Amino acid sequence: MKLAGRWKARIERASGTPLPVLCAGCRFSVARGLAHEVTHERPPAPDAVTERLDRLLLHRWLGLPLFLLIMIGLFQLIYGLGSPLQTLLNDLFQGWGERLFAPAESAGLAQRFLHGGLWQGMSVVLSFFPIIALFFLLMSLLEDSGYLARAAFLMDRLMHRMGLDGKAFISLLLGYGCNVPAVMGTRILSSRHNRLLTMLLIPFSLCSARLQVFIFFTSILFAPAVAPWILVTLYAGSFLVILLMGLSLNGLGVGGRAEPFIMEMPPYRLPTLRTVALRTGQELKDFLYRAATLIVAGVILVWLLSNLPASAVPGSAQSLAGQIGQALAPLFAPLGIPWQEVVALLSGFVAKEIVIGALAVIHGGGDLAATLGHHLTPLQGLSFMLFTLLYTPCVATLAAIRAESGSWRIASLSVVLGLASAWLASFALYQGGRLLGF
Repeated sequence: MKLAGRWKARIERASGTPLPVLCAGCRFSVARGLAHEVTHERPPAPDAVTERLDRLLLHRWLGLPLFLLIMIGLFQLIYGLGSPLQTLLNDLFQGWGERLFAPAESAGLAQRFLHGGLWQGMSVVLSFFPIIALFFLLMSLLEDSGYLARAAFLMDRLMHRMGLDGKAFISLLLGYGCNVPAVMGTRILSSRHNRLLTMLLIPFSLCSARLQVFIFFTSILFAPAVAPWILVTLYAGSFLVILLMGLSLNGLGVGGRAEPFIMEMPPYRLPTLRTVALRTGQELKDFLYRAATLIVAGVILVWLLSNLPASAVPGSAQSLAGQIGQALAPLFAPLGIPWQEVVALLSGFVAKEIVIGALAVIHGGGDLAATLGHHLTPLQGLSFMLFTLLYTPCVATLAAIRAESGSWRIASLSVVLGLASAWLASFALYQGGRLLGF
């Protein structure tokens, strides 16, 4: 390895070019030569429209602000179209539940479980299907247009500051869909140090499971004109935490030398209906699968904790869930997070999709949006969302980190970093908000 390193250094000094760039140039030259040997067609001329758009969208100073404005517009559209549909679907579920199940005071244990546990938990999650569908649809349009690939180039300079390269941003970008495939995608990185650093940063990405929680809370605690800005702020906060955590870990020696980011830029194109429909359909299929399996299991567990022992009032402080929440309440009191929400956060260790269903069970069914609207202040809701954004990843992500890193120490470090940063950030937000009079 030392000999290879010396030869690499000599080649780079002689050519004045990083070795990965030289290798990429060689590959493109060979491919170009082969193409000339087997075809007589001339290569297509550069697309004038693509070049004009890139001069603007990949501009050194305007590129990132434009990216932010595009995302803000996307979220405004999602809420503007999705919120009325979500309200309509929620009202339908509430009406069906009242007709299908007996009143709570006359219901037996089995009916209380079916209505207050399973039905309420699932209906709250599924009522946000229109907003989730719009999110995946619009993101698929952006990806198929060729624009999201350019976002990786816009972020390459920041990646270098963390000792990473643009390929790491691709893994981080995957994390905004789901952390598990993003962690597995770190295999494309060339150095173990970079793989480990990227694995530790991916859990701070705002994945689609967390997105469900944030869409729910922002829609009930904030006005429709304000909610998209809160969601954009959470995405920006996720980027900021990744940047700060990356700089800190790189300063401590976790990470390696950044290599040049080489990737063929796709042309801009009109998204095809088939491609967008397939990608959106797959995401929604995964969402419904999780709702039918993992969320059901989580809701059943939380319902049992909230209704046992039989002598306790369901969902009260005397139930098992209440006792757990009360025991942890002093730790979360400085964050403004009540014990009921603490129990929901514990369920999120299994999967973040369970959190909303768990809240529906803990608060005893009924209109969860109205209940939380009276139970939490907007500042408490922000603190809860910030903690949800940063605290430990789900079990599946931890298992992926353990498998890809081959180290329980790295997986444990991911948990410690998440919990510590979540508590400190939520503490600063809540206590700072109170000092400012919110």
